[in-house]
Amino acid sequence: MDDKIFFDAHMHAFNLSHPSISSFAKRFVRDTLRSLRTLRRIPVLATLIALGVLILLVWTLFVLAYVVPPLRRLVRSWITRLAARGKKLLAASANLLVVLENDIGSSFLLIENCLRNPENPLLQHDGLHVGDEIYTHIVLTPLMMDFGYKGSQPAEQGRVPRFRYDMVAGKPIVEQVVDVFRAVRIYAESQSDRSLAGKFPSLHPGAKRIFEIYPFLGLNPANYSLDKVKGLLTKYFAGYTGQRDGFLASMGTFDGNIDHLGVHSFAGIKVYPPLGFDPWPEGNHEAMAKVDLLYETCSRMGIPITAHGGQGGFVVVDAKTLHEIASIHKWSSALKHFPELKVNLAHFPMAVAERTRRHEAIGLVLGYPNVYVDISCRATSEVYYKRLKALFDGMMRTELDVLQARILFGSDFAVNLMWIESYNRYVDLFSQTPSLTAAERHRFCSINPERFLFGGSNRRVQDSSRTA
Repeated sequence: MDDKIFFDAHMHAFNLSHPSISSFAKRFVRDTLRSLRTLRRIPVLATLIALGVLILLVWTLFVLAYVVPPLRRLVRSWITRLAARGKKLLAASANLLVVLENDIGSSFLLIENCLRNPENPLLQHDGLHVGDEIYTHIVLTPLMMDFGYKGSQPAEQGRVPRFRYDMVAGKPIVEQVVDVFRAVRIYAESQSDRSLAGKFPSLHPGAKRIFEIYPFLGLNPANYSLDKVKGLLTKYFAGYTGQRDGFLASMGTFDGNIDHLGVHSFAGIKVYPPLGFDPWPEGNHEAMAKVDLLYETCSRMGIPITAHGGQGGFVVVDAKTLHEIASIHKWSSALKHFPELKVNLAHFPMAVAERTRRHEAIGLVLGYPNVYVDISCRATSEVYYKRLKALFDGMMRTELDVLQARILFGSDFAVNLMWIESYNRYVDLFSQTPSLTAAERHRFCSINPERFLFGGSNRRVQDSSRTA
């Protein structure tokens, strides 16, 4: 049997020690106070009238529900569904919290154990079973996130409540780097370490660990000087070839000293607008110089960039800034200047309300040779896949061929646990959905991400003409 590789092109490996929780909390307080200030501008009389109307409507509904049996059943059904959703949300939150509280060194073993779940073992002795294919290797690309937000300043006097210890905790990316590479080493060593094998008793005699783990470096140039950005790119990507053999040779070799990490430690770069990254800070000469350096280096060497898509996630900037820097138009501007840039616009949206953003993303995929999208975190139910199929069915053949050559499978683990109960279930949904053909499935989880990650350097990465 030929070796086949399954790729999860978008997942994470961090725990609660890495995000700056205080930054998120202050943003929440700031936005809440702004909402309250808006409410203060509403006349008291208008507020009382609106409140009175609301109470009257609720009272009328309950009275009618009491005297009209069909309406009573409907109200009970609403309350039951609301309670069920609340219970599901609490369970999902607890599930995610348990994962994020665990030692990050256990996360990859946790995922592998999940895939070997005896009730539905997608990962068996001969490989990972997805649809009609059996994959003998699984590549994970944990995306690090630069949580060190430069704009996290002490609260402004009179605007946001001042606290006695009003200092946002620093969350340098270096700590996350050390933890992730230590986790990769633990996973690699679990092959022969009996103490770890006892903690995670999932391997059959003679079986081998199946994951190849190639992290992406989280980087927000705004958090560093131009020289520092240049130093990071030189340290980790000078001599970058983008070939799988180079990453595989360095996997699990981390000795605990970050200074010893070098080329082929990172398979790409992750950027995150909700944490303050501006994809095209036009008008800011200093910021543009750093972004230019990043894009020029990545474009010239074929280094892949994965960019968080949408305005959700770990947000620390204010709503106005978020709306501006999370816009697809920012990437449109960047690609006009760097048309060869290899970038994955993550979380491809299929909701009706996101129609505009979806078409803007498709426009960039069709307009530039190295623009990709992934389905991470979005594909948590069959509804997503049905909408994706409807999109495919409505496209012209030539445009459809291009789009389908640029879609990547991704999970967004562990964040996706807010919407689906396990990693195994997420992969199984992708494996079993009738909305994708076998060829499409194989393209999204194997052919396309292999080209995205291992397309090589210093050359134009063209669409593959191979079929599944």
